[in-house]
Amino acid sequence: MNRKAVLRLGGTLLLVLLFGTTSTATAPDSVHFGGMWPAGLASGALLITPRMLAPYVAGLIAVLASISFAVGGYPVDVALGYGVGAAVESVLVQQVLTAGWTRRAHLRSNSDFGRFVLACSAGAAAGAVVFTVVSEITSFGTPWKVGLATLLTHAAAQVVLLGLFKERSHHAGEYAGFERWAAWLNTVVITTIAFVPTGMPSIAFLVVPGLGWIALRAPMREAMFQLVVVAVISSTLTSAGHGPFADPILNRNLDPEFRLLPLQAFLIACAMMTIPFSMAVGAQRQSRTEVLVERARSERLVQSARGIAIIGTDVLGRIDLFSPGAELILGYRPEEVFGHSTRLFHTQAEIARQAAELGCPPTYLEVVRATVSLPPGSARDWEFIRKDGSARWLSTILSPITDENGALTGYVATADDITDRLETQSALEAALMSEREAVERLMEIDQVKDRFVSSVSHELRTPITNIVGYLELLMDGVYGAPNQEQTRAMSRIDLNSRRLLTLIDDLLTLSSMESLNQPRELAPVDLVAVLRRAEEIVTPSLMRRDLRLDVAVPAQPVVIPGDSGQLERLVINLATNAVKFTLDGGRVTLRLIAPHDGAGPVIEVEDTGIGIPEADQEMLFNRFYRATQAREAAVPGSGLGLSIAKSIAELHGGQISATSVYGKGSTFRVEFPPATVSVPAQSDPR
Repeated sequence: MNRKAVLRLGGTLLLVLLFGTTSTATAPDSVHFGGMWPAGLASGALLITPRMLAPYVAGLIAVLASISFAVGGYPVDVALGYGVGAAVESVLVQQVLTAGWTRRAHLRSNSDFGRFVLACSAGAAAGAVVFTVVSEITSFGTPWKVGLATLLTHAAAQVVLLGLFKERSHHAGEYAGFERWAAWLNTVVITTIAFVPTGMPSIAFLVVPGLGWIALRAPMREAMFQLVVVAVISSTLTSAGHGPFADPILNRNLDPEFRLLPLQAFLIACAMMTIPFSMAVGAQRQSRTEVLVERARSERLVQSARGIAIIGTDVLGRIDLFSPGAELILGYRPEEVFGHSTRLFHTQAEIARQAAELGCPPTYLEVVRATVSLPPGSARDWEFIRKDGSARWLSTILSPITDENGALTGYVATADDITDRLETQSALEAALMSEREAVERLMEIDQVKDRFVSSVSHELRTPITNIVGYLELLMDGVYGAPNQEQTRAMSRIDLNSRRLLTLIDDLLTLSSMESLNQPRELAPVDLVAVLRRAEEIVTPSLMRRDLRLDVAVPAQPVVIPGDSGQLERLVINLATNAVKFTLDGGRVTLRLIAPHDGAGPVIEVEDTGIGIPEADQEMLFNRFYRATQAREAAVPGSGLGLSIAKSIAELHGGQISATSVYGKGSTFRVEFPPATVSVPAQSDPR
């Protein structure tokens, strides 16, 4: 506990002792229950006590209560019993009001007030039971009279005083300054005036309007303090023999034990009027504050939503809200559209379009009704006409507004300007269409080109073959023995003719590769035999070269499904490429790696040639591409060999890759998928 809490608890306990002693000391001798003992203060002391200190404070309340009764002249045994009863009453009130330490002592809702009344009633009843038992045991007064008087007196003390200890409300009253002083003066003066004369019981109710005024205008805690002031003044004057409840005629007809009960009933009535009224006003203030906060928040949202149009209407569709965003998007000022129908933003053609999509009659009212009936949050694209006559497209959500009874009070539309987005989308669609058409034209051109290349290649092959044939006849001397110079010229013609035949063969092979999705002949092929056949074909080209060709293959056949002719072409292309770019004194290795560890067979062609610059490696397998050093050194070739090898590998489900270090050599690697073949392999085509 902090210092403030300690002082508050200590002050409350001191008031219990002070008012308790005053009450018992000033009570008439005919009263055996302590008079107007401050039971509400004792219960309040427990409410502000931390849980761990509650047992000690309850014991202290019993001690203080016993002292107050003893000082008032009560027998010691009675004082001790009444002290225990006061402590029991306080504990029960505290437990009921806080639901066994699980909630705070609020007075904000109907359930809070119900628990408050239950706690006061239960506590007063518990105190009355203990006082009755003590009276019976000690023969101090008439037990049932003591019990009844205690019940009403302690109930009045609880309802009047306990409200001071509720949790402080965050809502202040609506008066200050002069009005506050006037209210306090009115309470003191009117209560004093009402409780001075005797014989006029009805005059006591002059106090009630003042309490109602306080409950309406003041904070609840201040209203509770003024209720306590009324109780103190009325109790003091009544004890002094003044006021309507000290009327001798009234008291003559009442048992001496009950002469304080009319005053207690009056105080209970005042409390039961003041507390609920103050609670209701407080709840109203809180609701009004929440509404104002929410309204301010909504207004800030509306004002800050510059990119969104928010338009509100009454139930007839007349505009009563036009946000800054709507003003910015549509070009109208609020005063220009207030009271007008939102129909002014739409053309008849747009209304007809919306009606056709919604399946309703083509009138604006029917379109609005159909739109509102859509699932909540359904957005529709509307064409709006700006003040300057231009059109804007807005994605609009139309929602009904209802009151607390569910009655329709208007509509609100939130609209997002999507004109730029639609224009961008249209431009993108147009661009995609143009690109699609361009791709189709390119594909058509590519097909025409392929057909042209294939046709020209076929047309060129026949005459060039004839040229080569006649050259062989000339060189063999069929038409006469050529001289030495003629022989050299015919050799050059023969070399270039055969080079041209090779290019034509490459073009035809590449064309056939691109027209197929799979090899022509799918049959078991032994890759060992394929490499041996490639070795036989490439070896003659090494006869005039100082170049070594090594072939490393497994001892057992390595069989895959495929086309033996195409696979031989693949290896030959890689091998002849390696031979062309390897200088004399170098080495070319053809290597076959058998399947292992779930991986398929691999063919590698490795050379110690000039290597490939890193800048050229990404383009190696493109058609007609030749590396920089090949062009600079005028190495013969069409640029189709590696492209054909790649197509063959892919048709067999494989992948081809190349690694190279410029100036040191290259390695081409063809990886095939694992395959199981149970039929005999194709025979060696030799």
